[in-house]
Amino acid sequence: MAAAKMTPLPTGKYVLLLTILIAHSIIGGYWAGTRPSGAGWRFFSWHPLLMMLGMVGMMGTAALTKKRMGYTNTKLHGIMAWAGMMLSAGGFYVIYANKNQMGKDHFTTLHSWAGLSVLVGCTMAGIAGGVFLHPDFGIDKQNGTIRTAHKYMSRVLLLVAWVATLSGLKTLIGDDMMSLIVFAGPLAVAAPFTLM
Repeated sequence: MAAAKMTPLPTGKYVLLLTILIAHSIIGGYWAGTRPSGAGWRFFSWHPLLMMLGMVGMMGTAALTKKRMGYTNTKLHGIMAWAGMMLSAGGFYVIYANKNQMGKDHFTTLHSWAGLSVLVGCTMAGIAGGVFLHPDFGIDKQNGTIRTAHKYMSRVLLLVAWVATLSGLKTLIGDDMMSLIVFAGPLAVAAPFTLM
């Protein structure tokens, strides 16, 4: 049986999905940062906003851009993914500093361990992508095994990151399931196209 031939993600679908992910990362990140209701914007608020911008907005669009195929989209994919990592690193700094200021222990929840695992894993996938798969100077850019491992590792990491956004929000809003479902909606719409 022959392998299925890849086809580029159509422009209309690409633009729609980018709009969903970017809007959700901005609006959802800001909204999560102001939870619980009435808390307002504070130093902690930068954590959900930067993590959403990084892991949903930039990393999600990086995955979609790679599905557009071709040299330019591959390079854009790498640039967007690293920009997402930098934003997420900022979100990590904020939560780490915030816990220090409050005298709380670090890495006490599944959410925190998922976030740390995603940051470390994405850094490793990014380094592997840059060193081995970069279209200009990757030392083994035609290696199908490395390409496949990079692709599937990154998809799993992105899925874990998106689930971590939901677990973090759940911590902030408690039992407000309707808000959690509405927040998860854009991710559920984008997931089949981004993660599959």
